[in-house]
Amino acid sequence: MTWINRLRLFGGILGVLIVVAALTLVFNQRQTKVTSLDATVATDTYDVGAAYGGTVIKQFVNEGDVVAKGDNLFTIQSVPLQQDLSNGLELSDNEAYDVDAKAGTLTYKATVAGQVTTLKAKLGNALGTGAPFASISVVGSEYVDAKYLLSPRDYDRVVEGSTVDILLPNNQIVTGTVSTIEVATENAKALTEVRVDSKQLTDASLDNLTKNGTPVIATLQLRDDGPLAGVNDQVFDFLRQIGLK
Repeated sequence: MTWINRLRLFGGILGVLIVVAALTLVFNQRQTKVTSLDATVATDTYDVGAAYGGTVIKQFVNEGDVVAKGDNLFTIQSVPLQQDLSNGLELSDNEAYDVDAKAGTLTYKATVAGQVTTLKAKLGNALGTGAPFASISVVGSEYVDAKYLLSPRDYDRVVEGSTVDILLPNNQIVTGTVSTIEVATENAKALTEVRVDSKQLTDASLDNLTKNGTPVIATLQLRDDGPLAGVNDQVFDFLRQIGLK
């Protein structure tokens, strides 16, 4: 066999080994990722009210309105409040409401900036003490609520801080991390719900793509326990550094 043929044979074997190694790494990488059954953009919610119930005599906002911190929401005239004040209770204004002791009213205010998502305190409504009178979706608190159906083994590989790729409706991908994990059993599998936080979801340029309730696809990175775990990490970290992944 000539040296040229030997070099060709060596080159062919080397090429096959490279292809096999690359395919093995790709397969192993895919084994550590799982796609969501269901995922949507959500926001933290602030509940308004519950100090005193009564009759709504003024309504300053409607469902869907955007409010700033300190904006008036509604005024309640409350018989229990009037009774407590007449019995010597001292109640002063605070960030949640303003008190009119003479009229026996409370004007509830927004303590966070956001959007009014539910409003029970509508003009003329009678509200009881203890139940939220309104809810505000907090601006800048967007996150992804994602659900996965996993085997027990794969569930053990879901950890806080895991990376999640979030595919938006325009096919743009943003990255987040798992902050909370909840699980329930369904047909011997783990129905896993995770909260994914990402600062990119609050980017003003993505406003129309990251509204509360927007459906997305969330691909979760499971902990890699395989024999190629270290090699995988190094190879894909290198590809990310040179911009190929």
